[in-house]
Amino acid sequence: MTPPLPPATRRTVLGGAAASSLLWIPPATAAAPPQGVHLTYGADPRRQMAVSWSTPASVRRPRLEVGVDRGLGRVVDVDSRSSKDVRSVYHHARIGGLRPGTTYRYRIDHGGATGSTAVTGTFRTAPEQPEAFRFAAFGDMGVNAAAAAHVALIRRQEPDFSFVVGDLCYADSSGGTGVGGPDTQDFAEWDRWLRQIQPSARSTPWMTTVGNHEMETGNGELGYAGYLDRFSLPRNGVEGAPVTYSFVYGNVGFIAVDGNDASYEIDRNADYLGTAQDRWLVRELTAMRARADLDFVVVGFHNCMYCTNLVHGSDGGHRDRWEPIFDRFSVDLVVNGHNHCYERTHPVRDGAPVVEAPRGAVVDSRRGTTYLTAGGAGQAVYPVGGQPLSYVTVAGGARVPEATTWSSVTDAQHSIGFVDVTPRDRAGVARMRLTALATDGSVIDRVTLRRSSRAGE
Repeated sequence: MTPPLPPATRRTVLGGAAASSLLWIPPATAAAPPQGVHLTYGADPRRQMAVSWSTPASVRRPRLEVGVDRGLGRVVDVDSRSSKDVRSVYHHARIGGLRPGTTYRYRIDHGGATGSTAVTGTFRTAPEQPEAFRFAAFGDMGVNAAAAAHVALIRRQEPDFSFVVGDLCYADSSGGTGVGGPDTQDFAEWDRWLRQIQPSARSTPWMTTVGNHEMETGNGELGYAGYLDRFSLPRNGVEGAPVTYSFVYGNVGFIAVDGNDASYEIDRNADYLGTAQDRWLVRELTAMRARADLDFVVVGFHNCMYCTNLVHGSDGGHRDRWEPIFDRFSVDLVVNGHNHCYERTHPVRDGAPVVEAPRGAVVDSRRGTTYLTAGGAGQAVYPVGGQPLSYVTVAGGARVPEATTWSSVTDAQHSIGFVDVTPRDRAGVARMRLTALATDGSVIDRVTLRRSSRAGE
């Protein structure tokens, strides 16, 4: 039996903030072109998709048409939200009742001005049954030349979607310290970032999580109001925490948690959910591991559980709260950002490596969890890492030195991770191959995680 929720935490504040962001938008006299078009899955990627975009001012009758051919034919309701930090208006169209494994066309227009102001695109729903697929994994992008180059790299690699683990645009450079203001904030950076990712995100979903830079001073008690204005996420996460969610694609379950709730290093939002997030995480993992059609589980959040980089090191808050849960349910891969570098661990269980996994290795992911730091998507790289002694931030904020025997591969240059998943072969073995690519497309690292569906193998 699930224990009752703890009384009165700040979850209720966040829930209220999210609800109050839905504002009536007055008519405008002239159409404005859609920009920053991006997709996100609903809770069921086989049948649900959201198309989001912005306009520099309010517009009359924003609408989305969708269909399987050029005739389109279906008009979808649009939820428009004004944002207090910029003048832009953000529009979200949630589409349900889609067919699995199907390519759809869509068209965005406003107020009947469908000439040069209309935007068209396509997307594809997840397959009904497991098939081979690819996803990109990264965080800490920002708006800069390296980030733009990575958007181009992602397009060339043609992932089915991207799993983005926070610190998206850095509109508030104070990073969740609570001291943000005119000298650290440029909320127009959100629109620049959305325009930057549009070449990829308009046709393949970007499933995002919050990082410490999404805790924006002045954007609600938790700082997430600006982020929530701009994204339409699955609505199946922790009650009162719409930045959390889960979804299943093929034979992989994905869970996005709020790492800010568990951080010892940057504790602005620490414990705002009480025990609710941990109990939700256990429920999600229990349900996923009970499904016969799922092989792998991937969890994503911003802060690093295991990283040798000396800028942020490792965060003991997430180890204390979530590592026993990850071990209990044999989570295969945890994706983090925060440190602007690349690092992959050997499979870890109970805080220690259980098997060696050098570059090119094939490992049984049931033996331990692989922790991936993929924070090299664009922001200035952190050059220090890979040393035999690093540190972990413990309760109270102290940095405690520790040996880094769990570290396998480190690289300080910009990079993006790509994961190729294949369903079970005739022997009942599924595989998940991680390849890290530098900006120029050269290979930094490669490892394969395998899991057998047959007991005892």
